[in-house]
Amino acid sequence: MIEKAEAVVLKTLNHGDTSKIITLYSKEFGRLKLIAKGVRSPRSKSMGLFQPTRHIQVIYYFKANAGLQMFKSGELVNGFFGLEEDFDRLTLAQVVVELVDRSVEDEERHPKLFQLLLDTLERLSNKEITSAEAYWFFHAHLLRELGFRPHVAHCSICRDPLKNGGSLGIGSAHLECVKCHQPGQDSIFVSDRVLLAIQNILDKPWVEIEKTSLNSRERRTLWDFLWRFTFHHVESSRGMKSLKVLKQLYD
Repeated sequence: MIEKAEAVVLKTLNHGDTSKIITLYSKEFGRLKLIAKGVRSPRSKSMGLFQPTRHIQVIYYFKANAGLQMFKSGELVNGFFGLEEDFDRLTLAQVVVELVDRSVEDEERHPKLFQLLLDTLERLSNKEITSAEAYWFFHAHLLRELGFRPHVAHCSICRDPLKNGGSLGIGSAHLECVKCHQPGQDSIFVSDRVLLAIQNILDKPWVEIEKTSLNSRERRTLWDFLWRFTFHHVESSRGMKSLKVLKQLYD
């Protein structure tokens, strides 16, 4: 049976002398894995189609219970070529597609997540949009769509409002107030300004969000919070290759 899908390329793996195994996140079917035979040949019309972050249309032969489906043909919808002009933006885009790949289940359809992915790549490729703001929105809303929305308004123990900020407990992704928290080497304090920024990102659509007015230390805390929370709930996100590059940029 022949199927057609709109998808974003998440990653590729060379196979044999001229073929590739391509992992896609599609609007219609969730994550897909295709084998594209001969695609690395210089004569292949699809040779440049499968770069990670590319938005494409693919036609493939579907076989039930097959781990790999057979690629037939494809065309580029959006290459997001603006990413290639800025290494920081390209790195963030690579983090985005790798995080999606490690977070979703095979063949689990999620149109909202697919649209979030497309919108994020579009924003990251637009130099008029702050790349960190675009990334934070993606990461927070990815967690929400996966069912792991961060709750930043109240202490996870006593339920008092976190008016003066909160701390992530040791080995935990839940915020605790000053009186409930037991300080440790692994603790992260998140100020009320950072918590308000996270709440704002989660509660408003992109068009209504104002530019986040955080200083460098608060911005770093926001990064640390998002990743600590993600590592706790999405264990497969640990050890991401693109994250190692990101840390070199921001450390």
